[in-house]
Amino acid sequence: MKKVALMIAGLGIAAATVPAATAQGGWQNINQRQAQLDQRIDQGVRNGQLTRAEAVRLRAEFRGIADLENRYRRSAPGLTLAERRDLDRRFDSLSRKIRWERQDGQNRPGADNGWWNINQRQAQLDRRIDQGVRSGQLTRAEAARLRAEFRGIAALEARYRQSRPGLTMAERADLDRRFDVLARKIRWERRDWQNRR
Repeated sequence: MKKVALMIAGLGIAAATVPAATAQGGWQNINQRQAQLDQRIDQGVRNGQLTRAEAVRLRAEFRGIADLENRYRRSAPGLTLAERRDLDRRFDSLSRKIRWERQDGQNRPGADNGWWNINQRQAQLDRRIDQGVRSGQLTRAEAARLRAEFRGIAALEARYRQSRPGLTMAERADLDRRFDVLARKIRWERRDWQNRR
């Protein structure tokens, strides 16, 4: 009886040390990273540092990383070192985005109720297009098409503003929808570079 009790106690100690060893190894699993990032996003929404739209975008990016990890795990038992490094790089990038979004001040007093004006959106989208061209993920022709679409949205905003001072909620919603479509196109065009090789 004593031997059985000692064996059970030994198994309990061994089981308790496995997560600690994993944590000390430096790599957090998908659930740990998800919990940490979700908590940071939730805190950002609660304290007004993140808009709900930003939180939705950040969580969608996280789900993409989680889906990638699932694909990696299906292709081989466990994750290779290269796959872990790729996931870590993506998690680190998302973590930086959360930090940046929480510090951009668009929900603070004086901001336009959390809505990015045309200049803020243009700066963000231009930066993403430029990064795509520099990295080879976008061709110059793709960049020109994306910028032309952006100019169309900017012209629409100018027409909306001519009719009255400020934008109505419906006009903002329409512009946001168009900006989101353009952001998805930029993301898609930057990802399709692999098909051009």
